[in-house]
Formats: sequence, C-alpha cells, structure tokens
Amino acid sequence: MPCLYHIKKEFMKNLDKYILGETDQSFTCTTKEENQQFAIAMIQQTELYLDILSPDFEPAIYDNDSCYEAIENLALRSRHSQIRILLHDGRKPAQRGHKIIQLAKRLSGLIQFRNIPDIYRNKTDTFLIADRIGIIQRTEAPLKSKVHFKNWPKIKPILKDFNDIWEESEPNPEVRTYII
Repeated sequence: MPCLYHIKKEFMKNLDKYILGETDQSFTCTTKEENQQFAIAMIQQTELYLDILSPDFEPAIYDNDSCYEAIENLALRSRHSQIRILLHDGRKPAQRGHKIIQLAKRLSGLIQFRNIPDIYRNKTDTFLIADRIGIIQRTEAPLKSKVHFKNWPKIKPILKDFNDIWEESEPNPEVRTYII
C-alpha cells in the first residue's frame, strides 16, 4: 500500500483532473502548499461567484501571483462576476500590500471587501466558496482544510451564514484606505 506522502504528491501532480461541480470526492489539506494549490485550482475554475471569509486574508494561501491571476481572470470574465471577501481585520493585509488588495485597487468595484461585524468576531472557521458548489473550509488547525469540489448540501448553510454576515457588514475602511 502506498504511503500518504506519495498519494498526496501524485494527487497534487494531477490537480487539474478535479473539476468544480463534478468531482464528488473530498480531500484534506494539511500544508500551506496544498491549501494554496487547492485554492488556486478552485478559483481558476470559478465562473461567477467567489466568496471568502478569512481573519486576515491568509497571505500563505492568497497572496501570490497565481491567485492574483486567477482572481483577476474571474473579475474580468463577466460583468456578472461577484467576488466578496469578508475579513476580521483588513488592516494587516492592506498594510503589508496584499496582492489581491492591490488588484482590487486596479479593478475598482469588481472585488468587494467588508469587515465582519463585532457580533461575528468569534467565528473561527475560514472558507472559500466557489460558484456556490465548491468549498475549502478550515475549522480546526490553521492549515487543516476540507476540500469539496462539489457539495451543495454542505455549502448551503455556510453560504446562508456568509450572506447574513455580508448583509450586516460594512465596507472595510482599512482596505478602502489603501485602495483609494
């Protein structure tokens, strides 16, 4: 029986075989590289809707050229594209010059950032929802994620929570300060 390391290595080599909205299999990520590659793969396949909830827009996952390019392509793909990002604290990523915040500056209005209201600050899970069908969710250790390329039943309540928080949130002034 092959060891887990070789299975993961083979999987990462064939990441393009996992299709958003089609692949029913779920996966667990445990490293920065795995999380980053899954996020990029899922964003690249996203057609219209990308929702991210993150404490500080996790630079180890989202602050890189490949993610920048994937989000830029999504933003420019359609006038109906919707990219919404909820942050606990937008000051840190804005001050350190997060690539996606710089992209939002260039594509004003196509990428929206909001602060999580105080009543939700105890929410510790982070996630990325792609086209309302795929999800990468971290609820435990910082880099332990569950990845589902197709799982509407799991996403439905999480998306409802995201939408509720989004409606109660306000534009992120820290990010806006650095975007304007």
